[in-house]
Amino acid sequence: MNLKSLWARQRTIIWSTLGCMFLATLVVAYSVVENAVQNTLELQALSVAEIVASQATTARSVYAQEIAGKLQREGKGPDVNSDRMPGHVPIPSQFLKILGRASAANSSDLFHYKPVSKWNLEASQGLSDDFLEWAWPQLEKQDQALPKGPIAWKPVWRFEGQSGSPAGKKVLRYLYADPASQVSCVACHNKYESETHIGARRSSAGAAPGKTWQQHQLMGALSITIPLDRIETDAGTQVRTTSLYIFGLLLPLFLVVVGFNILIARKDRELQATEKQLQNTEQEARNAHIRLLANDGMQKAFTELSTYLRAIDQHALVSVLDPDGRIIRVNDMFCQVSGYSQHEMAGAERRMGDTHVHDAEFQAGLWDALRRGDIWKGEICCRAKSGALYWLDSAIVPLKDEHSGIARYISIQIDCTERKQSEQRINELAFFDQLTGLPNRTLLLDRLEQSMTASSRSGRYGALLFIDMDNFKTLNDTLGHDMGDLLLQTVSQRLTDCVRAADTVARMGGDEFVVMLTGLSGSESEAATQTEGVGEKLLAALNEVYQLKDVAYRSTSSIGATLFSGVQTEVDVLFKQADLAMYKAKDAGRNALRFFDPDMEIFVMKRAALEADLREAVQERQFTLHYQPQIANGRLIGAEALVRWNHPRRGMVSPAEFIPLAEETRLILPLGRWVLQAACSQLAQWAARPETAELTLAVNVSAHQFCQSDFVEQVLEVIRSTGANPQRLKLELTETLLIANVEQIIEKMLALKAEGVGFSLDDFGTGYSSLSYLKRLPLDQLKIDQSFVRDMLSDANGSAIVKTIIALARSLDLGVIAEGVETAAQRDFLAGVGCNAFQGYFFSRPLAIEGFESFCAERADSVASV
Repeated sequence: MNLKSLWARQRTIIWSTLGCMFLATLVVAYSVVENAVQNTLELQALSVAEIVASQATTARSVYAQEIAGKLQREGKGPDVNSDRMPGHVPIPSQFLKILGRASAANSSDLFHYKPVSKWNLEASQGLSDDFLEWAWPQLEKQDQALPKGPIAWKPVWRFEGQSGSPAGKKVLRYLYADPASQVSCVACHNKYESETHIGARRSSAGAAPGKTWQQHQLMGALSITIPLDRIETDAGTQVRTTSLYIFGLLLPLFLVVVGFNILIARKDRELQATEKQLQNTEQEARNAHIRLLANDGMQKAFTELSTYLRAIDQHALVSVLDPDGRIIRVNDMFCQVSGYSQHEMAGAERRMGDTHVHDAEFQAGLWDALRRGDIWKGEICCRAKSGALYWLDSAIVPLKDEHSGIARYISIQIDCTERKQSEQRINELAFFDQLTGLPNRTLLLDRLEQSMTASSRSGRYGALLFIDMDNFKTLNDTLGHDMGDLLLQTVSQRLTDCVRAADTVARMGGDEFVVMLTGLSGSESEAATQTEGVGEKLLAALNEVYQLKDVAYRSTSSIGATLFSGVQTEVDVLFKQADLAMYKAKDAGRNALRFFDPDMEIFVMKRAALEADLREAVQERQFTLHYQPQIANGRLIGAEALVRWNHPRRGMVSPAEFIPLAEETRLILPLGRWVLQAACSQLAQWAARPETAELTLAVNVSAHQFCQSDFVEQVLEVIRSTGANPQRLKLELTETLLIANVEQIIEKMLALKAEGVGFSLDDFGTGYSSLSYLKRLPLDQLKIDQSFVRDMLSDANGSAIVKTIIALARSLDLGVIAEGVETAAQRDFLAGVGCNAFQGYFFSRPLAIEGFESFCAERADSVASV
């Protein structure tokens, strides 16, 4: 065999081998292309499912808002039918091109979706029972009992064989959960799931019946099914057709090339080099053409994108961040709202929100979501360069690169400051007192319930302190309501300064405040000690002088306290206990702190019964007058009329028990008028008898009585109707009356004085009377209080006070009388320092009219015998 034949055989073997390799390459290429097409179809199907889910969720939200709006307009929900929701979503053009379709006109058969819930999922909607049993538990695992941020649901999907189709034919089963966006959704679903056939479906599924959904738990699910069998059939037909077409082109070409290579095997290598250069040139031309097409497409895309960006720039704050959260660029609107320039923002780290408003947990949750590649939506409060806060409704989108890493973050935000301020104002009106800025009763009740729940977990006590200002009404009546408002604002500030940030100071209304203490000791005795310490601190702060504009004012408060632990005691009961304790502090002389105890409830019940009896006694006139003689220089000069209550069941009720109650309930007004009427009637009767004709009769007048606008007319009417001599009538006033409008008091006193009525200042030295006012008052007499008389022989200060009062009375040309004289030593001391008028047990107890008249007769006989 010659070399030529050997070379021919070798070439035959070589080209046969190349032919086999060519055919194998075609087969492998066909398989690779078919697999790539299938994978591409699956990825595109998933992308379409995601787009459909997103747009269908928006459609569902609009539909839910339509339901909520109709519920608000008509008072009832519409007939909820998920079939009414929009059922068509445009398919991306890229996906249509893969399917070989020019438009989406006949694409509705490619997929369908429908809003579903756990109990209305049915195979007729395109979802098999097997898929549902697999998918739903995975969605329920994402349920959050108490969400701490935006709820993000991950879809559940898989490719599976289509029922009734040949093996290898697949469909995409895609289920996307979406939490309810409206309150009406929750109400509607709860109503729907209470129906009989739904209960039966639960029972067959082995689920617990009657679950009540919360808004963050209620899931609707979007069912999306894309039949890949038809898509794969179309794509496979295209692949085979294309492959056969290519094979038909390549095979002759291959044979021609083989023959050509055989014919030109002996050609010069320069021709081969030229051919190779030509191939390189052709490849470069192709690459240049591809780049040209790509640049043209990019230019069009950038043109469209620029149009969109210009529209966004006019209404939104746009910022672009690098993967590390540093600002790459911001738009003009961002600079306008924030106050920072482009130069100041470039390269700066973007903090999502002001640290005083959004804590570290908020920041961590936001960035965790972004780094996972999730879109974050929410409201962010930022601080401008000027220091002012503003709110932004934000959507932050992570952009991924070809390796699925984060390449950029795009933040698009709308200024919603005005809306947030309106919401805040509405919140303040609903939960805060407008005068003091403190929480009101509504907010306090909410915080108290939270504190009681926390106490049950921690085992620590809490406390309520009920604070009521003493004599606040007097301030309003004398200095005006504007000064009263200023006092309340100052009190609220002092209370807030005395407690911790975790505690709550609230205004209940009027002059009543409540302080709630939390996190006290787990020991009841230690918690009571801590509460007492805070109470004493509050009393000390409230006792300090208040500077109300140009008036220096003093005020005290009474505080009632009660402890609580856990939720054993109802909220209303706690308030009642603190209120009862406060009244106990009032009864103890005011300006005091008292704790609640069960005996107080018994006291309140007795007090309520006494008040009811007192009202009945005023109507039925169960009262009588007793008279205590007044002696001057050994002679009977008159008496003080003292009211007594002879109750049909209780017997004689002490004035110390019912007079304060009458003052508090303002029953003192009808009672005081009756006393004045009875006293003047008695004066008229005494005038007809020689032994009593010269006697004066002193009648106590309440501050409530004297402050009545027609008090003068009342007194004169009683004098005229009874025929009493006004010069024998003496009205006793207390120093507390002088806190009110002094000018009006003087005017009323002068009017009565002109008619002959006399005035005595009772309990002098125990109140707040001013000497400047005292010299202007048309008084006739000062009455030394029995507390000074009782201690004057044993206490140097007491005796000094008595001497001072007597000297003051002389300097003002006033008479003076001492009450509570019980011993001869007291009488002699008083007489020795210039007081010759007395009243007390040493001379006589208060007597009924019969006893007093007998006393008068005895004194007249003794004087006659002398």
